[in-house]
Amino acid sequence: MPDAGSSFTQAGLPPRADVRARLKEVFARLPLPPLAWRVMRFLMVGLAGLAVDAGLFHWLYGSNVIAPVARAISLVIATLVTWSLNRTFTFDPSGHRPIHEALRYAGVALVAQGFNYLMFLILLHVTGAAHPLRMLVVTAVMTAALSFTGQSLFAFRQRQAGHVSFER
Repeated sequence: MPDAGSSFTQAGLPPRADVRARLKEVFARLPLPPLAWRVMRFLMVGLAGLAVDAGLFHWLYGSNVIAPVARAISLVIATLVTWSLNRTFTFDPSGHRPIHEALRYAGVALVAQGFNYLMFLILLHVTGAAHPLRMLVVTAVMTAALSFTGQSLFAFRQRQAGHVSFER
């Protein structure tokens, strides 16, 4: 087990701030603008979320849970995973309390995932539910730009200096 003076936690993993700082050092050495790196990190987090979404959906659907219910469950779990990963790796701290940031994220996610789920149901209907896992991937791609824009402009927007807030 690492000693108390090391930068590692009890679990043997570096704290989030250390991982984030190391990733920023790596990204700073490569010749891409910050927005491009943010989009790349967002897409990597999205792929992790898609893996959770697709894996859980596949397991539930294979366990005889109907596709709409299996997808609703997998979307909720995947959204929780992506909030945590985006908060850690993609966006700078917003200056908002974590609970308020999480609520803002949930609002954007509700709109984006609502669009995602609606498109999933439409594609299931149009294709006769022939390939629900493929439809899951198609709708995830369709939703990525909407989600990135909403999370950037609302959920993780930097708190303005002198901004009057009801957060306490």
